[in-house]
Amino acid sequence: DDPFQSIAAPQTVSLPLIDLAAVSEAQRQTEAERVAAEEIRKPFDLSRDPLLRAVLIRIDADDHVLVLTLHHIAADGWSLAVLFREFSVLYEAFANEKPSPLPPLPIQYADFAIWQREWLQGDVMDKLLAYWKTQLAGAQPVLELPADSPRPVVQSFRGAYQRLTIAADLCNNLKQLSRNEGVSLFMTCLAAFQLLLSRYTGHEDFIVGTDVANRNRVETEGLVGFFTNLLPLRAKVSGNPTFTELLRRVRETTLEAYAHEDLPFDKLVEELSPPRDSGRNPLVQVLLVMQNSPARFTLPGLHVSQFELPIESSRFDLVLFLAESENGLSGLWLYDPELFEPGRIANMSVHFERLFGSIIKEPSAKLDSYEFLTEHEAKQKQMEKEEKEESQISRLRSTRRRGVDLSQLSGVKTDYLQPGNTLPLVLKPDADDIDLGEWAGNNRQFIEKNLLQHGAILFRGFSVDSVPEFEKFASAICPELFGEYGDLPREELGGKVYGSTPYPADETILFHNESSHMHRWPMLIWFYCVKAAAVGGESPIIDSRKIYQLMEPAIRERFEQKGLTYVRNFTDGLDVSWQHFFHTNDRSAVEDYCRRAEIDFEWTSGNSLRTRQICPAVVRHPQTGEKVFFNQVQLHHISCLAPAVRESLLSMMKEEDLPRNVYYGDGSPIEDAVMEYLSDLYGKLAVSFAWREHDVLMLNNMLVAHSRNSFVGERKIVVALGNLVSKEQIERGERPRA
Repeated sequence: DDPFQSIAAPQTVSLPLIDLAAVSEAQRQTEAERVAAEEIRKPFDLSRDPLLRAVLIRIDADDHVLVLTLHHIAADGWSLAVLFREFSVLYEAFANEKPSPLPPLPIQYADFAIWQREWLQGDVMDKLLAYWKTQLAGAQPVLELPADSPRPVVQSFRGAYQRLTIAADLCNNLKQLSRNEGVSLFMTCLAAFQLLLSRYTGHEDFIVGTDVANRNRVETEGLVGFFTNLLPLRAKVSGNPTFTELLRRVRETTLEAYAHEDLPFDKLVEELSPPRDSGRNPLVQVLLVMQNSPARFTLPGLHVSQFELPIESSRFDLVLFLAESENGLSGLWLYDPELFEPGRIANMSVHFERLFGSIIKEPSAKLDSYEFLTEHEAKQKQMEKEEKEESQISRLRSTRRRGVDLSQLSGVKTDYLQPGNTLPLVLKPDADDIDLGEWAGNNRQFIEKNLLQHGAILFRGFSVDSVPEFEKFASAICPELFGEYGDLPREELGGKVYGSTPYPADETILFHNESSHMHRWPMLIWFYCVKAAAVGGESPIIDSRKIYQLMEPAIRERFEQKGLTYVRNFTDGLDVSWQHFFHTNDRSAVEDYCRRAEIDFEWTSGNSLRTRQICPAVVRHPQTGEKVFFNQVQLHHISCLAPAVRESLLSMMKEEDLPRNVYYGDGSPIEDAVMEYLSDLYGKLAVSFAWREHDVLMLNNMLVAHSRNSFVGERKIVVALGNLVSKEQIERGERPRA
């Protein structure tokens, strides 16, 4: 049957009272903030909950806090103004024992939805799609701002914020410039913002988003609902134009976009089908939004002020909200704290204000003439430039003096653990004073070439005697190590180093390629031995190319053609909860991520989540061109559980409710006999060695799978990961570094 709309019956909103009389007077404000913050973090059950919640916090007889929480699916910024206006009218009426003076609404949101559906058909839809496809063709689909941490594999939707203020004098000058050039203040701010982003990224053709109210019929102005649409505005700052010329470009682009604003952003994304990435929003990652200053909220007989609460969620990398106020321009940066530290955002505020000041002094100057760095930053940048030039000159002199220097690998020697087995390649120091991090930085090409050939390199006998030294070494090969990764515990002494998977010492972690069951995975993995176990604890490795090559043809063909379906049940207390895994309590954020990552999902009883994700079992390595058996079939399949554990779990639940399992891509079960065959093949090809303290094992994650044996005694292995790649990149044939 076709889906149909079911409108819930009207519901009343309860108003629970939380009395803080038992809290000491000095702590009541803090406690009120805590209670309010906790309230807004509670998720909504969209299938049954009202989309508006209310709580009244009593601080004392004359001081109360009213917390209203609305789900974004049912309200936008405009809606809040409607809500507060009607709240004020109703409060005054009811306080005077009068009936509601509000007239019945002439239409409901459903009427708007019908209008929109009827309007967006045929020629109208075709013309809108044609415009946007032409307008955005060739634009950079990803705006990668300099960040303090590599982008997470899975977007967490966490948010943080900082405020900024553009002084009244500067704001007035910007308004005068806007009038002189026949543009709005928003367009002037957008042009400056585009210039700032271009300086940060080096891009000259990219996309910046903005919100539009999308209430184009007068009847919609009094409705509460989510009408807002996201417009992707193409920024073109190429050719080093003057700022006034850039303003003309921005004006033309913006007015054309407004004329074609009716196309829903989700429909545009669907039609353009940009490369999907579970770590970022498609097409638009950065926005500038100009808001109207909210009308002062008043209630008769009461003094009302805003009770500020933290903003803790965002689907974008960076959003700048601006609004005119009596003090100038009031602004708020909403940003992803997984990417940016607060200090970087604070610098953006300084840079943006200084850039405005430079523009006001000479609006007709070329873009490359505008300065926004502080004096200290400018001096530091100049020093770095001079040091880089001096380094290049020194290397050039050294090259001329030595001619072709084949001794760059002096100080290390190569070996193997076992005769006739080239997995892994072993590198050892040939001198006492080798700094492994420095050596690796000078010999990255050698390391990358041999890693592709062998799949794994064991660095043994070097003086890597601390976690920071290990991180320095890994960073020399991959400067952008990954800073947030799944459930691995962060190592205290290493900013981008993790403890190994917290798994019982008496159990084995079976063979797997890291994150191969997801849409993004690290290409590079480093393991560093801080302390070897007294008994066991090895990390066996296996060549994924050989597994593919030596597998029985019929089994190999089955895996290659069908792929795999990974099933996860996120149940708190049995396995990791969905809140912990996705780093959010918001069901809708999880649903949005799953849709974008092409993961099927369903909410099951007890606030649990079941996901199904189809992934290949065999992929072609983007650099070597070889096919590899790249998956986590052994780690997920039920047959690989210890018999007692398997029997216990199946006595408590159905197979479909197990914490994790894997099937063929068509949903049919993978035969136990096939899994037994794979286990035997793994056993024959596995390479294992006893850890020595300060060993570093480097893997190409697509060429080599790894595992972990059980152990006795204290064991500490830490991990670094880098060079994240996505399934889409592999399918497009992009060639990341080794």
